[in-house]
Amino acid sequence: MSGGLFISFEGGEGVGKSTQVRRLAARLEASGHEVVVTREPGGSPGAEAIRNLVLNGSADRWSPVTETLLMYASRRDHIERTLRPALDRGAVVLCDRYADSTRAYQGAAGGADPGLIQALETFILEDVRPVRTLV
Repeated sequence: MSGGLFISFEGGEGVGKSTQVRRLAARLEASGHEVVVTREPGGSPGAEAIRNLVLNGSADRWSPVTETLLMYASRRDHIERTLRPALDRGAVVLCDRYADSTRAYQGAAGGADPGLIQALETFILEDVRPVRTLV
């Protein structure tokens, strides 16, 4: 990761992640920083299409492995099309959820093998990792 600053926000549903992202973005923008606010799953056109696949429909239509693979496909597109370009130009990126959510939702709650998640994280994320994760 070069140039920019990447901060992710994690937590359960409805705890105020999006509110805190907006508040920090406003503060940083007022200080003259370029800020990119994004989310996962989603954050790029391809990732938003995958988000729609994962979040809409029957909760049991995907196996834990398939859902994990979909999440990492979405994340890779997000990295390539949104995160890396913003960070390369020196922007501050604020992301509502990131890789920790996959460990929680698809891993701990969904039953996907932690080894699979770790392997995908190593390969997919490369150097695009938050400098801070706020929970």
